[in-house]
Amino acid sequence: MATTLEDLVYARLTAWPELLNKLATYKGKAAVFYQSAPSDTTPSWKGSKQYPRIDYTIDMQADPERQSSGQAIFNIWSIDTGAMPEEIEPEVRKALCGIFMTPEGEPPYCLAWRRSDSFSAGNKDENTKEIIGITVIIDVFAFPNQITSDPDPVMAMNHFVKSWEPSATIIGHDKLAEYYEPQAKAPAFYFRLASIETSDETNTVAWMNGVIAGHVFAPTAEARLQWIRYLTDTLATRGEVIMLDTSPMTIRRLTADTGLDQLSQGQIRIQMRFGILRRAIITPLMHIGMQDPDADLTPRHLYVEADTTIEAEPLTQGYEMNSKLCGKEPL
Repeated sequence: MATTLEDLVYARLTAWPELLNKLATYKGKAAVFYQSAPSDTTPSWKGSKQYPRIDYTIDMQADPERQSSGQAIFNIWSIDTGAMPEEIEPEVRKALCGIFMTPEGEPPYCLAWRRSDSFSAGNKDENTKEIIGITVIIDVFAFPNQITSDPDPVMAMNHFVKSWEPSATIIGHDKLAEYYEPQAKAPAFYFRLASIETSDETNTVAWMNGVIAGHVFAPTAEARLQWIRYLTDTLATRGEVIMLDTSPMTIRRLTADTGLDQLSQGQIRIQMRFGILRRAIITPLMHIGMQDPDADLTPRHLYVEADTTIEAEPLTQGYEMNSKLCGKEPL
């Protein structure tokens, strides 16, 4: 059975050491459940404590740019005699956010924390302990392969950055493990085609203008800034990237904004221009022949003598041109 994103999230949470020490145990594992927890009367609890525990859901939707995206909701349930939700919530964020998860047969996904909201469930009677908790909302971003056909500007950027910095991971070019986390000295890059349009055309080349969005991933803001500057400075001094067909992709404008989100927008915008060679269409001539096989093919010459006189007049007047055409026999 193929591993899904829900499976990867479950395996990540149940293996996180800090959560193992804080959550209740169910069937020998940390009490983490997809969608909802089993009933309190389920024999598998074996009379052990049932709180704190976590249940979660992941809702995905179509995204025209990213293929798919969505939202994950984690509910942390506790009672006033166990570990507090405020102790568990940071560990859930550390375990899931900032890493790439790659389900089998799907693009990599990365989770980003949006917000956390507290809640409480009042006592039904004096014998029931108050249930308190935190709902953690996390956005899910997909990073599908953006490579199309040659000449491909995204493919050119992937190959350029990989040769420029071999330690970097290029999402969409390198194969990722089920869990991958960028490092300060080994960052991750992702390039996607934000827009493309026809510029002008000639008999041999169709020129295209486009914008490439670049995403830079590193564990800290300082590390991301260093890699953004390093890449933009390199591209600015080179001025072009050689595509796989050896044609140049010229960089017309380069902008970087470290305030933009690395997951949703990308911090780098590359305005580029490249050409697509036109393929000549050759049509063979059919039914070649002459109407008169006995026609005289001797070249004929026509000599022209022009005796031209132009009389200048004011600009408001016209002018006359007299010419004389005479033919002569070939010498």
